[in-house]
Amino acid sequence: MAAEHPRTVLTWLRTSASARLLHETAACGRLLTHVDLDIVAGSGRGAAQSTDYLRSLLVAFGVLPPRDEHLAAIERHLARTLTRHPEYAMLLGPYVRWSVMPRARRRATRSASTRGRARWAYTRINTAVALLEHLASLDLTLRDATQLEIERWLAAGPSTRYEVRDFLVWTARRGHSDDLLVPHRGKAEPEGIDEDTHWDLLQQCLHDEDLPLDVRAAGCLLLLFGQHLTHIITLTTGHLDHQDSHQTIRLDSTPIRLPQPLATLLTRLIDQQPRQGWSGNTPGTWLFPGSLPGTHRSASSLARALTRHGIPIRASRATALVKLAEEMPPAVLAPLLGLHVITALQWRRRAATDWTAYLQARQRGLADR
Repeated sequence: MAAEHPRTVLTWLRTSASARLLHETAACGRLLTHVDLDIVAGSGRGAAQSTDYLRSLLVAFGVLPPRDEHLAAIERHLARTLTRHPEYAMLLGPYVRWSVMPRARRRATRSASTRGRARWAYTRINTAVALLEHLASLDLTLRDATQLEIERWLAAGPSTRYEVRDFLVWTARRGHSDDLLVPHRGKAEPEGIDEDTHWDLLQQCLHDEDLPLDVRAAGCLLLLFGQHLTHIITLTTGHLDHQDSHQTIRLDSTPIRLPQPLATLLTRLIDQQPRQGWSGNTPGTWLFPGSLPGTHRSASSLARALTRHGIPIRASRATALVKLAEEMPPAVLAPLLGLHVITALQWRRRAATDWTAYLQARQRGLADR
């Protein structure tokens, strides 16, 4: 009765699979736990979707305690994998529990988990299984594998196979395999956009009322501060503050004073009307709320929205970081933007390279005259 649209609530109670699940769990006569919902979620894809929605709703209203769902998803993926491949349990189980999961947990203590963190773990588990299956097809064990065999397997498949490096380093250290070398997968050099385009996009995000408000806000944070979308989506109202009558944002440990147009834009984003539907009013402080109650938006959804409105993500971020690295030393830039100081140093070197190339081009142009 307290909902903005009570009829919507009644419809949900009558027709939703999540509501039926809620009824069944209430009828059991005991307190509901995350483990109970995990068991239901494992019964099929439809059940998993309904369970995820119900879980988010119960956590948002304090019925269930919060839980890092991305870490839990890694555990479920491992369990599914070991069910399909019990013969690899002696290797995969310890590898994930004592190597992959501890790193994922440490990262979760520094920043909110995202779907990308779970995919990072999935890739390591899946590539390890793929290698073990390949060796089994050749009647080889991991201990029998040679460097030549590893290199042939890497060359015959997609570049994601290089992520098996993590697994092979772990197995070598524990005596399960020889020291098998897998080079780091090379990363493409980031390409930026020209200064005029960058400035035009930023002005559009700040002032174009035809753009959706969330796209404008996210675009500004991308174009002005070079923030990863995985960081942008985890920002909350707690990251905003006022100091000396100016609004600030804290992207890491140091507050940054916001230009007035962006401060106004973020204030409007917080004050905008909630999403449609009775669960849109669930308590939460995300600047970019997600479709599930009490959750933030996914990076992939935000990426599609920015791309749809003509904002190139990687190029915009690269240009912003190069410009900032030109103006500030790495020791200052890192705590401002949440970068590791080594990463900030790399962007500083990139900025110096770009500036040198610009000067050389100018000198060639003058010489041609």
